[in-house]
Amino acid sequence: MRWVGGLLSVAACGHVATNEAVRPVMARETLLAAWRGRIRSILAKHIVPIIDTEATYNRAIDINYFVGQMDQVGIAQVCFAPHGSLGSAYSLRLHREYPAHIVPTTMDGSSPHWYHNTEDFVAQTRRDLATRDFFLMGEFEIRHYPSHAQVLARQWDRDVTVPIDSPAVHKLFQLAIDTGIAFQIHYEIEDALLRPLESMLERYPRANVIWCHLGQIRFPDRSTKYGPAYVRSLIERFPNLHFDLGHTAPGHRYPGNGQYDQTIYQRTGVPPYGGVLQAEWKLLIEDHPERFVAASDTDAGRYRDLAAKIVRMRNVVLDHLSLRARDLVAYQNAWRLLSGEPWQS
Repeated sequence: MRWVGGLLSVAACGHVATNEAVRPVMARETLLAAWRGRIRSILAKHIVPIIDTEATYNRAIDINYFVGQMDQVGIAQVCFAPHGSLGSAYSLRLHREYPAHIVPTTMDGSSPHWYHNTEDFVAQTRRDLATRDFFLMGEFEIRHYPSHAQVLARQWDRDVTVPIDSPAVHKLFQLAIDTGIAFQIHYEIEDALLRPLESMLERYPRANVIWCHLGQIRFPDRSTKYGPAYVRSLIERFPNLHFDLGHTAPGHRYPGNGQYDQTIYQRTGVPPYGGVLQAEWKLLIEDHPERFVAASDTDAGRYRDLAAKIVRMRNVVLDHLSLRARDLVAYQNAWRLLSGEPWQS
């Protein structure tokens, strides 16, 4: 029944996108000017703006409350990918309501609409991008274990595997090349999964890929190769691979096994966050600051914690970087990926 429901939802989603995905209220250059203006208004307050590249919207989110939190903590823009049941066009609705805040983003691949109907989902995403209304593709779950809340709720249907070398994912990589639009992947960090990813990056070197959740390893016994040196090797080999900082707190334990899963931090136990950015990871970000982006990993279950998550990211990561690296990671890299042009100070 879940599979059938996914088919029906994808069909409905495609219908919504076809009927509602009209031109944005603003022309592209006018829109970019509005985003620039908001970024500069935050800079004028001596706050480092943040472009949040990873967020999932559904109707349970109070958008007015969310935008208020953005204003409170200096988030310039958020890339709000609608849940698959809403379709990409819903991001345009949000964008029209808050054009300076919300980046039109295609529907999020974190539901059966994606992982039970991959070919249809990619085909619809291609149609959505053909409108030239969108600036980023939502996160695609390629390998995904149930989240913290889902483990506690015993929702095992979120144990997702879409082979990264499957035909639909090949088409996704090619779509990124054809359109110049970046896409995000959730891809668990395990030894057995690394080489297949490398093969795809080798085959599609011009695809802009954002690998979400830098250093989040939910089952450490399955990962012996990944670390700062390995990520450095990927950065040096693949010029269009990026990583986002959508993390929980340094002391977070994955309830599926009770182990710490945030590996870029040195755990100290000292309040308020219980850890700091590890020296090796800090050095990597400083050496390659153009390859990392800020992210909140917001969804309907976590959006009221947005302000606290952004403050933590500033305190634990961004404030420990050089000024150049901090600015690139916080907003300038995302600006380049979204607009296709470097940020002009």
